[in-house]
Amino acid sequence: MATAVDRVTVTTLSENYIDMLLPDGENYRRLGLIHHFDSRNLAARAENGIAFLIEVEHRGRKRTVLFDTGLTSDVLLHNFLATSHTPTELSAVVISHGHPDHYGGLAGLLDARDHALPVVIHPDAFLPRYLRLPTGEVAPHYNYGLQPTDIESRGGAITPNRNAVEVLDGVYATGAIRRGTSFEVTGGQNALEPGLFHLIEGEIVPDVVPDDQAVAINVRGFGLVVLTGCSHAGVVNTIYSAQEVTGVSQVHAVMGGFHLGFPGIPAAKTEATIAAIKELDPRLVAPMHCTGFQAMGRFAAEMPEQFFLNVAGTSITFGANAS
Repeated sequence: MATAVDRVTVTTLSENYIDMLLPDGENYRRLGLIHHFDSRNLAARAENGIAFLIEVEHRGRKRTVLFDTGLTSDVLLHNFLATSHTPTELSAVVISHGHPDHYGGLAGLLDARDHALPVVIHPDAFLPRYLRLPTGEVAPHYNYGLQPTDIESRGGAITPNRNAVEVLDGVYATGAIRRGTSFEVTGGQNALEPGLFHLIEGEIVPDVVPDDQAVAINVRGFGLVVLTGCSHAGVVNTIYSAQEVTGVSQVHAVMGGFHLGFPGIPAAKTEATIAAIKELDPRLVAPMHCTGFQAMGRFAAEMPEQFFLNVAGTSITFGANAS
């Protein structure tokens, strides 16, 4: 059984959306109208990407992990300041996978620190990647900016993980996610069709994003808080993997990209995903980033009590004295 932490606060430092009209709640805080209208404060910024600041309290000790770094360090570092945090707080950073909207702020983050920082990342994140859109447009080797030598030269201490690792007490990086859910199968296209591709030993093959991983936090008395990057392995597979890694069946919250908004993903997959998550019965569901507007709307309609609109600058607390 995984270590249970007393309390965790998750602050969204990078996300596609921002909305200063959203109110605060019992266990969450927004950078809302009062914050934005006070010239002494920095307003949060949004961009395509995701980054979660995870503050864990366990046995009287507080420690902090960053999960993903968004698309740019400009927005990431700005939102650190806007939410009254600093990169020097971090004990480690976990990268969900080797796509720029998840590692793009890493170099600037490392440059903003004076000390080395463990970087937990799957080794396959460094494989050259290509993207072909239905229009025929191609993005060649779009992850060329993610290089082990560059990370290490900036003070990043690479911690390669193919399997699960406990980053801090009660905070787990899942490693490669086991894929058993039938409606979440990916890949299968040939090199001339639209899709994601890897270059492996000189051969272009479908990229099923084998490096995709998530973060799971076991909160005492609540269960798992599961954070996803893009859920290329499928958000349901991701939740199952978090349960398997931690030995905890109760899922309290799921937050992050659900990868249902990518061109060509059928609506039926969204409906199957919603049905499966309903069976898991989490108290909070926050589809973000690559979930897509239509799929987010379906979650809001089908799970109105659990749906949470998470935006850049939001902090939400789970655990003792929290809902």
